Amino acid sequence: DAQQRASLKVLENVPNMYLVIDPDLYIITASNLFLQATQTTREAIAGRHIFEAFPDNPELPDADGVKNINFSIQEVLRTGKPHFMEIQRYDVPDVLAPGTFITRYWEPSHTPVFDDDGHIAYIIQHANNITDKVLRLAELAESRNLELKALQKIELLNLELDVLRIAELDREKNEKHFRHLADLVPAKISNALPTGEVTYFNKQWLEYSGMNFEDLRDFGYHQMMHPDELATFQAGLQQAAATGIPYESEMRFKDLTGKYRWHLNIAAPILNDQGKVILWVGSTTDIQRLKDEDQRKSDFLSMLSHELKTPVTSIKGYVQIIDSIITAGTDKAAFPPMLQSSVVRIDKLINKLTGLITEMLDFARLEANRMTLDKCQANMSTLVDI
Repeated sequence: DAQQRASLKVLENVPNMYLVIDPDLYIITASNLFLQATQTTREAIAGRHIFEAFPDNPELPDADGVKNINFSIQEVLRTGKPHFMEIQRYDVPDVLAPGTFITRYWEPSHTPVFDDDGHIAYIIQHANNITDKVLRLAELAESRNLELKALQKIELLNLELDVLRIAELDREKNEKHFRHLADLVPAKISNALPTGEVTYFNKQWLEYSGMNFEDLRDFGYHQMMHPDELATFQAGLQQAAATGIPYESEMRFKDLTGKYRWHLNIAAPILNDQGKVILWVGSTTDIQRLKDEDQRKSDFLSMLSHELKTPVTSIKGYVQIIDSIITAGTDKAAFPPMLQSSVVRIDKLINKLTGLITEMLDFARLEANRMTLDKCQANMSTLVDI
């Protein structure tokens, strides 16, 4: 019906990654950001079965994207409740190089939307693209010989901005659609006028603050921000208003217990045709668990490097004693050549191991902001042998 079509039209312009399918798993539509991330068009996928449009990568014998996504969708159809998935590798076809796939990591979820008769009309897939962060963590782990399994334990809550553009829709109907959709997403969503007056908090904001809309509006959610980050946030808003580019930052908000929790905060200005801000849309996502995981990783690296350093130093001392005995000995026949070469080899390996431990310590200090980088200009030609 008209209301459903209007809701789907709103979803297409939300600055987040959404795919809408019917109960038979045929694609109805997708948001613009989803189309960008998958390098496709709405016309190319609409009406196609989801797994026909997005099959598994045939080059990966253990690819399980289709199986896991299908399981999640079937759970939604069976229970009528949202289903949230773990981090999932699901490569997408490369339209620029037919027959090849682009590596993608997602954090997907599926949410049912019901018609007036209580039947599932369609299912919204929220696919959060976390490829860059997963690959960056994998590169760090590989360079320091850490297990890739650690990546699987990181539950990344990096939800992008959920904002609805309402300029071309009837304000009263669109406001209803906006609030309904905003309450479905796990992020805290807010709207504010250019004057700073807040016009909307979704239910996640109200539950986090423990207030109703009027109380939170009068109290001012800025009062929940950590004072150390308030000035930077205000400066970021001014920059976003001037450039039209959403301002993204990690900052802390106080919860009901008075404890500050880290959030990914995005403030997006909605501009009119003249480039003036007519509305601010905010998306605030709790990332405290990710921060805690990063801290535990740093603590583990620091502990591991310190625990290894002492025995390695002792071993190196004993090797140096043996080497000095061999070097000072007058009867070279008393020391087989294999023993002499083995001592030299052991000393080299210990030096290499010591270097690795030092790198781990430096990495831990760098993450804990206990290392100062000495930046200076350098002549690259002196560093490269030609």
